[in-house]
Amino acid sequence: MIIASCKLKLYLPGLSSLKDKRHIIKSLLQKSKNKFNVAAAELESQDYLQTAVIGVVTVGNDYRYLQSIMDKYLDFIDTFHEFSVDDYEVNISR
Repeated sequence: MIIASCKLKLYLPGLSSLKDKRHIIKSLLQKSKNKFNVAAAELESQDYLQTAVIGVVTVGNDYRYLQSIMDKYLDFIDTFHEFSVDDYEVNISR
């Protein structure tokens, strides 16, 4: 079994409330799960208005396939205009 994970630090400018942030993050997490069949959650910075840290993980038995999923996921994240990616880390391990 090979585990692929991605931790992303997002910057959300122009928000006026935590309710707005939670709406954006909840939508992102649900779309991530639906489109890529991954587990996704907000990991840190829940109470900070303009910062979010999310984690995404999936498992499989083919390293190249999992790398492809993570690459496609990062491309997918770049399509959102509500936030930008400050930093990310992808790990694929056996």
